[in-house]
Amino acid sequence: MDANINSRLLRGLGSQGYGQVVQMLIRLAEVPLLLHYWGLQLYGEWLILAAIPAYLAIGDGGFAGAASRDMSMRSASGDQTGSLAVFQSTALLLILVSLPVFGAALALVLFAPLGEWLGFEQMTENEVQVVLLVLIAHVLVGFQGGLINGGFWASGRYPLGMAFSSTTQLIEFVAMAAAVALGGGPASAALVYLSGRIVGTILTRLALKQATPWLIYGIANSSFAEIRRLSSPAFASLAFPLGNALNIQGVRLIIGVTLGPAAVAVFAPLRTLSNFVIQPRTIVNRLIQPELGLAFGANNQGLFDRLFLQGCQVTLWIGVGVLFVLLLAAPWIWPIWTQGQAALPWPLFLFLLAAALVNSLWHTALMVPYATNRHGRIAVIYIGLYGSGALAVSYFGAQVAGLAGAGAGLLLAEIAMFAYVLPIVLSMAQQSWGIWLSSILQPPTFIFSHVISAALHRLDSKKSK
Repeated sequence: MDANINSRLLRGLGSQGYGQVVQMLIRLAEVPLLLHYWGLQLYGEWLILAAIPAYLAIGDGGFAGAASRDMSMRSASGDQTGSLAVFQSTALLLILVSLPVFGAALALVLFAPLGEWLGFEQMTENEVQVVLLVLIAHVLVGFQGGLINGGFWASGRYPLGMAFSSTTQLIEFVAMAAAVALGGGPASAALVYLSGRIVGTILTRLALKQATPWLIYGIANSSFAEIRRLSSPAFASLAFPLGNALNIQGVRLIIGVTLGPAAVAVFAPLRTLSNFVIQPRTIVNRLIQPELGLAFGANNQGLFDRLFLQGCQVTLWIGVGVLFVLLLAAPWIWPIWTQGQAALPWPLFLFLLAAALVNSLWHTALMVPYATNRHGRIAVIYIGLYGSGALAVSYFGAQVAGLAGAGAGLLLAEIAMFAYVLPIVLSMAQQSWGIWLSSILQPPTFIFSHVISAALHRLDSKKSK
């Protein structure tokens, strides 16, 4: 690969490393913190409420993601004016979308007795309303934050955008943790959580202004023609957050309704623990997605193919390593993490680990159509199999076999997605099953050469200065 690309990937890897530290801190600290100060019942009620606003995250219609990918491809082809038009048009659209979304959410919160419907015992109805409204506002601020973060892609500065995104998450959590430690309940926690996102979004926007000064807010370059052009990939992108919401928050709600809030307080942290297996693919996907768009825009097929195959290769090998570490460490981590309030349910844990590993393979391959806005064919199936399908089989499994049955349902959904996505992606990338398998089964030793090449490039750049 080109030395500049290696350097960008190395910086991106550093940003992702920082992001993973932040995520690990949040995930490991959240469970014992909230269990200690709130107890199992109230923590379970918070988890159920926090799952509901995730469905509103799809309210941007997928435009922020589609715009980010389109800006990177346009910039790679030298069309800076086109990238600006996409940015301004999408920013205006997201503002217009936020208003009816919040209005509909307000009506739901004010007129539906959600606390009663969900069987809450500790939160009052007024507290439920405040928490939901604030968390909904948190999602709406995230609409603009997603577009701002995508703006870094247009100049190849996506590692900087990743770093600010992680910093925003850290600010949010630290603010919430402080409120809870000082005796605050769910309403106070939600308010400071929102405040943290607002502060982080403002800081990210200021950084974008420095990194990509030509990408400015305004209406001079906005047009409905740009919005119409992006509509197809944007609404196809809508399938992915919707499918994710059904698979993640939806299954959590199903378990809450079927088995109770206490079961959610066991399932949610265990799924969080097993999802460390998919962290390598999260890192890889965030690194290769903007690079795939840039390579596609520059018509560099050789680079495009290498990014795809090597991405899958790294995801598999590191994911397997993490899986074995978790198998060995879980008996010691779980009692400490949950403060001894819940036993480790091994059947559920094994199902969740297997599901996470299968997810890593097909989800990395998914970046081929997704990064280039050619994902329409997969979108509907994503909702059907990964979203509604997982919800249905997990509900049936929970009814029959409790938490272990819900985990088995999630594994079945992952296997179905693998069987559907891989043939489509291999056809798009013009690769065979044999080439793909032989590539991913080889140890990813190329990483060392890329790191050395990037380091030498940076050293040469410093000497030239």
